[in-house]
Amino acid sequence: MRYIFLVLLLLGFAAPEVRAQQEFASLELPLRRAEDLVSVADGDGNVCLYFFQGGKLHFSLVDAKGQTVATQEIPYRNSQQPQVLGTRVTDTEFVFYSRHVNGNKEFVRPFAMNRYSGAFRSLPDVPVRRDRNETFVGAFADASHFYMIYTDRKDNLILHRELDESYYEKKTFQLADLPRTRTRNERQNELIFVHPDLERTVFAGQHRSKIYTRGDKLYLVFDGFSLRGKKNELTTEILTIDWPSGQTEYRTLPSLSVKNEANFNSFLHDNTLFRVQLEKDEFTLTAYDFSSLQPIKEYRYTADQDIDIKATPVHQRGAGALFSSGNSVIEKTSKVMRSLSTGKPAITVDAFNDSTLQLTIGSYQPPSRRNPNGDPTRLVRTPDRYIQTSRGLYLMPGRWVPAYSLPYSYSMFPYNRYYYDPFYSRSGEAVGPGTSTYFRAVLDSQTLDKAMVASDDSTAATVQDKIEAYEEELKQTPEYKTLYRYGNNKLHYGYFDKRSKTFKILEFTQN
Repeated sequence: MRYIFLVLLLLGFAAPEVRAQQEFASLELPLRRAEDLVSVADGDGNVCLYFFQGGKLHFSLVDAKGQTVATQEIPYRNSQQPQVLGTRVTDTEFVFYSRHVNGNKEFVRPFAMNRYSGAFRSLPDVPVRRDRNETFVGAFADASHFYMIYTDRKDNLILHRELDESYYEKKTFQLADLPRTRTRNERQNELIFVHPDLERTVFAGQHRSKIYTRGDKLYLVFDGFSLRGKKNELTTEILTIDWPSGQTEYRTLPSLSVKNEANFNSFLHDNTLFRVQLEKDEFTLTAYDFSSLQPIKEYRYTADQDIDIKATPVHQRGAGALFSSGNSVIEKTSKVMRSLSTGKPAITVDAFNDSTLQLTIGSYQPPSRRNPNGDPTRLVRTPDRYIQTSRGLYLMPGRWVPAYSLPYSYSMFPYNRYYYDPFYSRSGEAVGPGTSTYFRAVLDSQTLDKAMVASDDSTAATVQDKIEAYEEELKQTPEYKTLYRYGNNKLHYGYFDKRSKTFKILEFTQN
């Protein structure tokens, strides 16, 4: 009898963890490279998986019940691998946008799959009307349009927006109001589109340049750039692009005095812009009304104060060492502030209901080289990086860095064999995901006060916390993972299991 009570007691402790997630779908994919996989989901719960391999386009369609509707293998144009830069969901199709370059000519080469039947459709190539002095920066797609971004020698911003399947409208926006930077196109080097399903981590939020779309308006927010004529005063810049009128508006938040690198970052959620400043002896979180840029709420703490808006402990992941798991909790108040300020500051904001906002605040420190050598004056361009979102990939162009080593294997770099890869696992090179130090705060969405959550409430953790706890249980860190929303409070988490060559989708809920 005692054993029965013991088993029931253990099941009672395990029950909340079982309910934390459930398997939604599992698909066997003959995929060799996890980074080639692209997934996109719609609001009805349908999921489309795509990858290119062996000269063919591979598609799999999963319905809202987790059942496989269609699987296709389609030969593609002389085995030329499509460079998918974004995806979009229309009323009837999942559309994949790729870029094709032939000499001085560029084309948008989209293809689509029906959301319900899985029927494939190849859309016609659309030529891009690009001048010779224009340089490609990146591309992204929101719910309504697909955009391609270029710059010219005068630092103007050139945008191409899809109007229909056969025509892209081109507009040039002058950036004369923005102060010049030390490096040309420095603001555009880290541009990332903030998709509604973007992973809410400090790695995603540490980028200094972000793009937001609201209907026909685009908002470019740049953090850590100096004011004109004031090198020691850095600020947050907001460039509003109004597409119908072709006009731009330049605004700035109050400047901050910074000695070396920028120690602040921002994130826009609805009509509130959150900016966090991390220093060794001070923490400041300020919320601004985005329309008027007037501060509406501020939290400020010194090094000897506990950050009482924390809903979770301060986690540090990736700082693995001898006898260390690489995942630790920082408890000492004197160490919390110092640890948070080490690395690039980051903040993301999320909401699963109308009553609370969930903030992820911290810093991201890229992996460092263990044995630095080489000539630091010799520069090469880093590879273009593709940022995963649930609705496709976003291209973040490379930057010029010291050429510590050059790759010699073409198979590692399918797009350009001469790119330098800072994450290439060679002795002495920087490897690994870097170090993320962060905590999460839950605020009332109306007053921005700390939301009261019972200390014994197992659902106090956000969905992202549940996902990270699940990832720790996996024996091998997934090479590919994606997130997308489904319903009001559900989050689907998909990852590719390389050993079994299976793509698994799990459903997480906030409550």
